[in-house]
Amino acid sequence: MTNSMIPNSLIPGTKANASDLNENFAALANAITQMKNSASADISNLNDTLNDMVEKVNNEKADKSDLITEFTITEEETDLNNYKKKGTYIFSENYTPLNIPKGTAGILIVTGDETSVIKQIWFSGNENNEIFTRNFSNSEWSDWQSSTGISNCDNPGYLRFANGLILQWASHTSHTITYPIAYTTFAAPLFTKAGYNAGAARSDTGIVSQKLTGFNIGSSGAFNHMQWIVIGI
Repeated sequence: MTNSMIPNSLIPGTKANASDLNENFAALANAITQMKNSASADISNLNDTLNDMVEKVNNEKADKSDLITEFTITEEETDLNNYKKKGTYIFSENYTPLNIPKGTAGILIVTGDETSVIKQIWFSGNENNEIFTRNFSNSEWSDWQSSTGISNCDNPGYLRFANGLILQWASHTSHTITYPIAYTTFAAPLFTKAGYNAGAARSDTGIVSQKLTGFNIGSSGAFNHMQWIVIGI
């Protein structure tokens, strides 16, 4: 039976014709050469494909500097207004930045995109656990806003909530009260007077005037001091 690569069939036990043998050997050599050339072409194509893949990976791989997202700042008076690249920035007391919302040390997280909105989140350091946020939009930074609330627990003190509500309090000996934080829309103060004089014919105490920045009281009786609390936005 004739093989596709061998043109002439040989009958076992008979003497082969020399020309048939030569033709068969030539056909076999030609087939081997074709197989060799085909294999070389396949290997060459494989090498080209691998080279293309390696080049693509090299072109598209991330820069090592882009993979580092945490930075310890060791420069004095750097400006937080300039921090617009995504990452985490650590500031010690020795390198307090400008435009810090509160305190002298902390951690700044920057996220977002300058083409839309960039957000900064400031975690106050040391003994202060306040968190502040602000946005960069339309080429300017918004004011820092406390998201944790407690800003000052002294006398006077205040509690500022994330929704804008502000609660303030104090104990004063003065008739004139100025709030630590001025309100912008509405303020409702309450107070109690400390002082008693049994000999006074008439005792009356009340708010004489009120503004978003504070209030004044008048008292016709004995007045030692007062405690006050105000809530507003």
